[in-house]
Amino acid sequence: MELKARVLIAVSIVCRSNYTQVKNTGYLISSAQFGSAIYRPKGVYQSVDQAVQTEGPSYDYVIVALKALPNIYDSSERVAAAVGPNTMIILFQNGIGIEEPFAKRFPSNPLVSSVSFVSVKQENPGELRHGGFSLLAAGLHNAPRAFAERYHDRLQFLFTAFESQGVSCMIEADIQPYRWQKHILNGSTNPVSVICGGSSCQEMVKNPHCKWLLEQSMAEIFLLGKTVTGKSFPGVDGIVDPQSATDYIRSIPVPVYTSMLIDSQCKRPMERDVILKNPIALAEKHGVDVPHMRTLYALTTMIEEGYTTTK
Repeated sequence: MELKARVLIAVSIVCRSNYTQVKNTGYLISSAQFGSAIYRPKGVYQSVDQAVQTEGPSYDYVIVALKALPNIYDSSERVAAAVGPNTMIILFQNGIGIEEPFAKRFPSNPLVSSVSFVSVKQENPGELRHGGFSLLAAGLHNAPRAFAERYHDRLQFLFTAFESQGVSCMIEADIQPYRWQKHILNGSTNPVSVICGGSSCQEMVKNPHCKWLLEQSMAEIFLLGKTVTGKSFPGVDGIVDPQSATDYIRSIPVPVYTSMLIDSQCKRPMERDVILKNPIALAEKHGVDVPHMRTLYALTTMIEEGYTTTK
């Protein structure tokens, strides 16, 4: 598998727990959409500093796919060594309010907020199983009008490379409705699955009581997102209301387990701040009542503190 556009694009990656496997054998990918392949990045490193020391500073693009854990670390600080004056920063992170730390630290760099609609799971270190769809939507977060066209062209160049490999891509003037669209599922199924103790998304919507809780939480996200953005959601995957969202979950043929659930099972910190705390803060600011979201935040916080606090 080779990533190509008009010119060859050299891809280097920083790995954590899967470093040894990816360094030695690359990524082993099994995809219902694209088939099976092995992908070997140009460089595989254990840290951003190591990558910069080996390859030199100032990358053209820095794609951030770190877990968004602002209560644990600042993602913008972790990639700072790789960001030069002309680096375009592209955020592939879930949640609400993820852009602000980067906009504050790198006010002069083009910052892209990207929303990925993709079903993928790392089943073992370096082994990825991908489902039958992949869609990327992105938009410039902080582009001054004088540079907007230039930055748009740079983003389009990268997305052309993705599209050449069969990935559907969209560049939007305002990406936030897409971010809130994805949050309909992220902000509900993630915390509820943790509280349920291990259920798949399909199992949750089959239970009438759990389905009710999911749809109540989704209704709050719909209302809050429309209030914050002043816009309707784009309706990706036909999701236009809570009922269509749970219908969509029911239609997925293979069990889906949320990232927050997997983190809790592995006793790792969960993305509860960007999934729940930040939206709750926006609800307070805009006068939107979100009682179910508040309850989910309280319970997931207690669950995480229960397994991370030293006894």
